[in-house]
Amino acid sequence: MNSQVVISGVGMHPFGKFLDLSMKDMAKVAVDAALADAAIGVDDVQALFFSNALAGLITGQECIRGEVTVYPLGLGGIPIHNVENACASGGNALHLAWMAVASGMYDTVLALGVEKANHEDRQRTFSAYAAGMDVEQAFATGEGAGQERSPFVDRQARLASTLFEERGVTMEGLARVASRSLQAARLNPYAHRRFGGTPEDVLNSRVVVDPLTVLMSSPVSDGAAAVVVTSRPDVVRSARSVSILASRMATRPPKNKPDAPNAVEGSALAAYEQAGLGPEDMDFAEVHDASVAYELMAWTDVGICAPGDEQRWAMEGVTEASGSMPVNRSGGLVGRGHALGASGLAQVHDVVAQLRGEAGELQLPTAERALVQIGGGVVDWLTAASSVHILGRG
Repeated sequence: MNSQVVISGVGMHPFGKFLDLSMKDMAKVAVDAALADAAIGVDDVQALFFSNALAGLITGQECIRGEVTVYPLGLGGIPIHNVENACASGGNALHLAWMAVASGMYDTVLALGVEKANHEDRQRTFSAYAAGMDVEQAFATGEGAGQERSPFVDRQARLASTLFEERGVTMEGLARVASRSLQAARLNPYAHRRFGGTPEDVLNSRVVVDPLTVLMSSPVSDGAAAVVVTSRPDVVRSARSVSILASRMATRPPKNKPDAPNAVEGSALAAYEQAGLGPEDMDFAEVHDASVAYELMAWTDVGICAPGDEQRWAMEGVTEASGSMPVNRSGGLVGRGHALGASGLAQVHDVVAQLRGEAGELQLPTAERALVQIGGGVVDWLTAASSVHILGRG
């Protein structure tokens, strides 16, 4: 495997609610930006990995989602691989892009994630979200689920209750972390929620499923993100290239192995081993936070926080920009938004900006190495799939 694999270009279409835009519209913005950033053209792209989770259920476009979306952009003739793995789709697409280049099969490929989750009929959106679990064994949801919210919020509420009971986390702790993300998103030009929010704002917002308020969960977002992956020697040596030090995925362990690492833990452990690094070597992290409860659990699953320290971390601001382990400086899914198929690549877009020193008002003083984690789907109450990438400067 070729270890000299880098990200040479990134691009995004802002996340938000865009009922008047198509997947093609948003893809064009992200692809044009990524190719321009990498200083290449469409003819330089040798393969494309297209991530999307919901198009079949939202727009009716199945089977050839990537081919249809990028055809107007002049991307044809090359292999186009459609990737679907719930919220982890974007991370999965980047993993496959990395493998394609690291194997030596190609020297330049594109990972593109696009999601159009919003629809005039909100029920269609929530029904599509419900497909991210085992439909034959879907977990029970409360009254109104499927009508006014995603059924995943019920799982998020259960996770929050688990944090309260087993880890000593409080509502104030959750609110402080959510507020941190909302305040960061206010400075992110690509974010869905740019209004900020204090911990009190978070606590006083509408309750979706007790104990979670609406500002503790990610909004339903549309958007797109693209990442150029290459091994071209001239590009690898560029000061603006960001190295992919590790790229790993894992899925939920089988039922007969209850003590095995969960998907998030498994992907993180494998990534650290590949990179020859540990959690202590990370300067900052972007982790999955479809709700703030997910984020706190991700802290411990990826090894940056000891179990039981979550409340202290929240109250002492350890994950804030001024803390010792900044997390989700982009605003995360709670602030930047969650366009399922694009979210994993949007994380990378924002981490690359940090590592290049191009994050503007969001820039961290120390940004040499970062962990990027996103999970997707649910099987028997646990995350179905997770990807972890470790990115570094130079």
